[in-house]
Amino acid sequence: MPGIGVISNANARLNKMAPSLKNRLNFILGRRGDLINTYTLDDVDKAVNDFKSVDVDIIAISGGDGTAHRTIEKLLSCYSHDNLPPLLLLPSGTQNMVPKSFGITGNSLTTMLQIQTMYTHNIPIRVMRRNVLRVNEHYSFMFGLGVPARFLQHHYSRGTSHWHAITLLGDYATDALKKGDKAKKLFAPIPMTYQINDSEKIFNQSIHTIFSSFAEEVALRFRCFPRAGWQKDTFETLLLDSNVPQTFKIFGNVWFGSLREFPGMDRVMTTTLNLDLEFPEPYTLDGDLYPSEKSFRIEAGPELRFVIPSLGSMDRNINARSEKIGPWGQIFYV
Repeated sequence: MPGIGVISNANARLNKMAPSLKNRLNFILGRRGDLINTYTLDDVDKAVNDFKSVDVDIIAISGGDGTAHRTIEKLLSCYSHDNLPPLLLLPSGTQNMVPKSFGITGNSLTTMLQIQTMYTHNIPIRVMRRNVLRVNEHYSFMFGLGVPARFLQHHYSRGTSHWHAITLLGDYATDALKKGDKAKKLFAPIPMTYQINDSEKIFNQSIHTIFSSFAEEVALRFRCFPRAGWQKDTFETLLLDSNVPQTFKIFGNVWFGSLREFPGMDRVMTTTLNLDLEFPEPYTLDGDLYPSEKSFRIEAGPELRFVIPSLGSMDRNINARSEKIGPWGQIFYV
């Protein structure tokens, strides 16, 4: 049988810190799969075509959230979404927001070991169906405009660690208490017209943040989108026009995934979102920053299958739209 194909981003944070990680993943795979180390998007193209030619059963992606969405873009350009093998996300990045949203709490080695053991011994493996967003010509799990992109610009200029993110968040909170300019610039409104579900366009000059997602969690375990995986082709969107004190007051509730309504925050479930900005703004997809644009169309992209290592879960978001794959007709080893 073709086995499991692993696409490993050599530039991912954990892979750079521990270059031997790819060798350990290869050891776990043994003769039941293959690992291709990639340095450029051209390398990813070649890996995708190689795995398609041998018809692998599962494609694993070793890297961060940015690696996952860029690899998925390459996969969708090679496969049609209905014949794409199930995908396994191996956490090897800085935040690993999407794997955590999907209930993958282990590291890349323990996750790979568990799946490879189940695959080898013909134990049915749980997969969860989840859409990706289509944002203009890109595919991703999360789209952020306004505060998310501005925060990441400052964060990446200081470093990419959790500590840098936490200290920067503390700096903004302190500046907000002092009513300083730093926090005001972060929350500066974006004049725009927006359209939800292709309905009538609405003009707004006070929104400072738009955040859409098919994954529940963002960085630092903030569970901003508790309903993100509930329905096929429907994603959760937050529109914020709250002032600085209001925004910081709701942080705790957002971190726990509260479904409550808060002043200055609209939460909607939608299939499409059109944005026309007065001035170009940078944006973020799964933690990657992209150059400024004025117009965006965000819609539900194809529904894909994602491998979940656990045998069972009490999380209704993971259980929703889930099924099992296998066995693969291999010899049962003991």
